[in-house]
Amino acid sequence: MFAPALFALLLLAPVASAEEAPRPVPRPGLSWAEAEALDRKLTAIEKQRVVAPRKSRPETVTVTESELNSYLNLTMAEKLPKEVKDLEVHLLEHERLQANGLVDLDKVKAKVAATSSSWNPLLLMGGFVPVQLRGRLVNRDGFGSIVWEDVQVNAWSLPISLLEQMVASATKKPDNPEGVDISAPFRLPYSVRRVRLEPGRAFLEF
Repeated sequence: MFAPALFALLLLAPVASAEEAPRPVPRPGLSWAEAEALDRKLTAIEKQRVVAPRKSRPETVTVTESELNSYLNLTMAEKLPKEVKDLEVHLLEHERLQANGLVDLDKVKAKVAATSSSWNPLLLMGGFVPVQLRGRLVNRDGFGSIVWEDVQVNAWSLPISLLEQMVASATKKPDNPEGVDISAPFRLPYSVRRVRLEPGRAFLEF
């Protein structure tokens, strides 16, 4: 399922190294040109951070919703969770965002079966199902966090606590036995100070 690391990726994914390879034809709504435009913006931020790590006056880079979706689904496709496909992010008013995608519940259930309770409604579903997450982005001193407001799986609303439990169970590793806490703050990359959202656009202040 989606995790805060993914939302950091949604807004501020690290620049991917370019490799010469045949490019897949993007699905409608995606564009290699827009993916490359965001890649150039992120590269410029990184270079500027190295040259002038401290600034008295912040600068702002604008990222459009279409650039973000193209970059995630094309440039960063190999870094997205394997259980997720057809990711689509919407930047909304009042610092809110929405992420839609198809999630392979069979793979998710295989990771969390041992810790899931018998009443978990997701255990009754299987295959790729539509998932929608809505939340509000909160910024503070170079960190971000997501205040979750709504979770829907196959148009079925789920408690936020259930999502937190499943993500934590699915992401447990030897070096992180507790798994990922989707409500925990995460550091914004490139020393970005703040991310502002409005319908269709994100503003990265650094």
